[in-house]
Amino acid sequence: MDMIEVGQLERDIGASAARAIEDELDWEHLPHTHRTTFSAAEVIHAGRNGWEADVVLVDGTPMRMRVTLDDDRMGYTNATFADGIENGRAVARLEDTGEDSCRMSLRFFVPEVAGTDYEAVGEFYVALFGNLIDEDEPKMIYRTNALRAGAAPHKQRRTAMLADGSACAVPVVCPHQGLPLDCEPDGDGVMTCPWHGYRFDARTGACLSGQIKGWRALG
Repeated sequence: MDMIEVGQLERDIGASAARAIEDELDWEHLPHTHRTTFSAAEVIHAGRNGWEADVVLVDGTPMRMRVTLDDDRMGYTNATFADGIENGRAVARLEDTGEDSCRMSLRFFVPEVAGTDYEAVGEFYVALFGNLIDEDEPKMIYRTNALRAGAAPHKQRRTAMLADGSACAVPVVCPHQGLPLDCEPDGDGVMTCPWHGYRFDARTGACLSGQIKGWRALG
């Protein structure tokens, strides 16, 4: 099916192209960092050159999403499919503009279908991806800082209050990627990281969702 270009978006990002590519490869964050857009994501396969997953929008719409990096790792294609038919495509190119900055250029394509209001569709894609970038940029910046800081922030603790009125010491950053763990324990004493949805027992530090080891109490 022929695809029609319906819009373009250019954004300056406060993180390097390498961080932007890392973020695009991170399928896990979709229903958490982008919780107003996606409600679920189930990976089919993932690797250093891209991934494919079944995702669900917050309105309940299911679709297949496929991300493929360019050979030079300075761009990517993000395509979505419904019933095996491609229904949208974003093509991105990245250019470093500084040590911690890059310019992202996006082009949006949809199938050529009679009666389509391409101007309205283009406006939708520009607004959607503009919002996604707004949500991703802080994550990229935090990730840059985490990589530079190394292990030190993982040893820092803050006080969190449990439902029974007792207090416990919890990390200021998530043990997964060093992003801010700025959530509070729920009624069961469980902390859910806002970036990737990893769940931790605030009392013991155990990762209840099983992806990582969690944290240990500091003596």
